[in-house]
Amino acid sequence: MSESVLVIGSIVVDLPMILPRHPLTGETLKVSSPGMNLGGKAVNQGLQSQLCGANVQLVGKIGRDSFGEWVLAELTHYGLRTDSISRSNSAATSCAVPIIEPGNQYILHVPGANADLTEQDVVQSVVRNTSRILLLQGEIPPSSSLAAARLIHQRGGIVICDPAPTTGMSPELLSEADILTPNSQELMMLTGVDNDVMASIDLVWKRYPNLQAIIVTQGEHGVLLQERDVVARSIPAPQVYAVDPTAAGDAFNGAFATALLNGHSLESACEIGCCAGALAATKIGAAQSLASGSEIMSLWKTVYYHSAG
Repeated sequence: MSESVLVIGSIVVDLPMILPRHPLTGETLKVSSPGMNLGGKAVNQGLQSQLCGANVQLVGKIGRDSFGEWVLAELTHYGLRTDSISRSNSAATSCAVPIIEPGNQYILHVPGANADLTEQDVVQSVVRNTSRILLLQGEIPPSSSLAAARLIHQRGGIVICDPAPTTGMSPELLSEADILTPNSQELMMLTGVDNDVMASIDLVWKRYPNLQAIIVTQGEHGVLLQERDVVARSIPAPQVYAVDPTAAGDAFNGAFATALLNGHSLESACEIGCCAGALAATKIGAAQSLASGSEIMSLWKTVYYHSAG
């Protein structure tokens, strides 16, 4: 694993809750949970990238608490390096409660130490690293992500930006993105255009002239890929029995980045990402739902045979 991906962003302790239905106002509802899990968009994307064969450098921040110690142990268990994980002296390790109910899912998130990841933390890690692909999300201060993106561009690298949540994005940061990977809702939140994906894409092109590709993730419907000045292509997702889509988007991004690193075209990288996302959705949880590289590539060759031949 000589080629590397740099992932900068959130580290979170997840406690998923599976609801039989949406609770009534004031109701105490008995639910189930698979237990405490390692999560955070950066962790999920980094781990999926590593499972697909990349050498991953994860940059993030945790608290000086028992959750932080647990996170370090889990990262080590999964084989992710921890030398660029710093500690906050004032904030606790970030926590999230993914809520899964029939026909719906959402996440309650306490940013914690993620909000303390500074530009200095990031710059020190980027300077020590030789990666040419950078994965960013919206769960840390935009100024920290921006500093990393500029450094990566100075070495001729590629910046992939997952604008989730959109509140963690700034116009300056989006201007540094080479590839943008929002879901449909995030895309429309970025532009203020309701219920019109193509109109939103057109507006993004105008606002961010350095952007080279927009990939709109659409869950079970796959992704919409549009490169600048190229007709949009719809890439269907493999059909699976989905039980928890929590990490599906992160799985897509991690596998997509590694596929690009390995020389795949944008289209085939999207196909591989769709396979990773589909497989992640078949299991409950975040990090532990991610599939191995061999599982992903086996599904890719089965579903998208024309690209694998």
